[in-house]
Amino acid sequence: MNTDHVECFVMVALTGSFSKAANLLYLSQPAVSQRIKALEADLNCRLFQRTGHAIALTEEGESFLPYAKSMLQSLQDGQQAIQRIHGKLEGELSVASVFGAAFYLLPQLVEQFQTLYPKVKLTLLTGHSHQVLDMVLNHEVSFGIARAVNHPQIRRIPILKDDMLLAVYPGHPFHDRKQVTIEDVAKERLILFNRGSLDWTLINGAFSHYRLDRHVVMEADNIEVVKRMVKQRLGIAFLPRFSILHDLDRDELREVEVAGLPQLNRNFELIYLKDMSLNQIMEQFIGFLCQHHAQTE
Repeated sequence: MNTDHVECFVMVALTGSFSKAANLLYLSQPAVSQRIKALEADLNCRLFQRTGHAIALTEEGESFLPYAKSMLQSLQDGQQAIQRIHGKLEGELSVASVFGAAFYLLPQLVEQFQTLYPKVKLTLLTGHSHQVLDMVLNHEVSFGIARAVNHPQIRRIPILKDDMLLAVYPGHPFHDRKQVTIEDVAKERLILFNRGSLDWTLINGAFSHYRLDRHVVMEADNIEVVKRMVKQRLGIAFLPRFSILHDLDRDELREVEVAGLPQLNRNFELIYLKDMSLNQIMEQFIGFLCQHHAQTE
């Protein structure tokens, strides 16, 4: 039995699409169809049934799928066992991440991970949290890094706790004050993230709790844009701490505590499919991120 044919079968079964499987395997759709037909000939049964444009596993396909997945996993585990004997871990890992984590968090983490495992190639895709979730659910990536996502098929592991803080520019009336009230903030020119984002929801909820109107002069969907606008003295903003650490060190921005304001958290989580078989590279990646999280607690 050809393992390439088995891999095609598993990918079609997981994605529910010959075309999606072809894209993920870097094959043409006819090539995928030919491999499925060859496997069906070897097994002397139909593995898929077609209803209009949709495909589904036959009873035989459903029965064969767990064994096919186990076969591929065993083969991969065996290859990695040989690699470990020679003191190396080699392979590929695909990750989807929200923009903020990709821009501020991952560069340092990827550098550390690749120092430990230089022969592991990382593929990184970016998107909003709902897009990252879709990529994980559609088997386009092995892992996702997102915020505030929940799905019955997804396992979630916290990897970074981060809070929102009020950032002001040098020379602002708040610059030399360690603490202000939320009523004080409501009177200032505010720059917020786009309406509907998690950040906007957190900030809006805080002001709504105190029944305060805000003087919002701009909304943007990019942290760097908001930072630049604050530095241009167009207003002040609530920003995630990790995104302005260097700006605080260089005194280009200043953190000001807001009295009585509940902590505004933007926690990042590693997400992946609950039924996904983890190979050695995936296990090492999860362990690496969990260790980093423990060190930052």
